[in-house]
Amino acid sequence: MVRMMLVASLFVVGSAAWSADRDDKSSDTSKWVGTWRVVSSEKDGKAVGASDIKDKKVKITRDTITCMDAGGKNEMVCTYTADTSATPAKVTMKCTEGEHKGKTLKGIARLDGDTLKICFSKPDKDAPTDFRGKEDQCCYTLEREGK
Repeated sequence: MVRMMLVASLFVVGSAAWSADRDDKSSDTSKWVGTWRVVSSEKDGKAVGASDIKDKKVKITRDTITCMDAGGKNEMVCTYTADTSATPAKVTMKCTEGEHKGKTLKGIARLDGDTLKICFSKPDKDAPTDFRGKEDQCCYTLEREGK
């Protein structure tokens, strides 16, 4: 009886530890943290010209995405959550500054080395399913600064 209770206790503790570890990994965006340079962009299914993205940056912290213009002024600031266990990662952004202030944007992201691709839909739209910009969507390819 004692042995069965010990095994049951170990199972419960092990399951809780596995679950906590899994939860941590499902939202691990630590590799996203840093300053990124916008290298390409699509809006509403059309490529954005090189002159329009020149020197634009995106700064990502553990819980905030900030898009800046060439002069370093914030264009959009959002808090975000991500499920990085999904492929591609699912991202939900709640905008606190900019065009979509007070609104929620749904998106996807994929990190490949020092390149981060992120696509999101306009408010009240479903998240994109791929990284090709379509109507009511914006997609960015970012390169980590300093690389």
